Amino acid sequence: MFTELTNFKYERTWKQAIGFFLAYLLLIMIVGGLAGGIAGGFSPEADSFEQGARVGGIVAIVVCVLLSLGILYAKQLFGRFLLIILIPVAGILALFGGGLLG
Repeated sequence: MFTELTNFKYERTWKQAIGFFLAYLLLIMIVGGLAGGIAGGFSPEADSFEQGARVGGIVAIVVCVLLSLGILYAKQLFGRFLLIILIPVAGILALFGGGLLG
């Protein structure tokens, strides 16, 4: 069950693709929340919440870009220019909408 979730070569149906999206969205939320909480806890300033939110946003951008890179690499789609353009687009969308848009 979980091997299909980490196998980026796997051809998914639309239901499986939605499950894949939701699972990785949950992963981004957990990792971003943990990293933001740790960063906010170490912040000596009063704006520790904003510091945590910034770090969580950075984690969302990095995970979205790495996830899109992993999918393109596993499916051997680096030869297609339009698909390569999706990598920075995922980062830009994650900048504005976090893991939900990225």
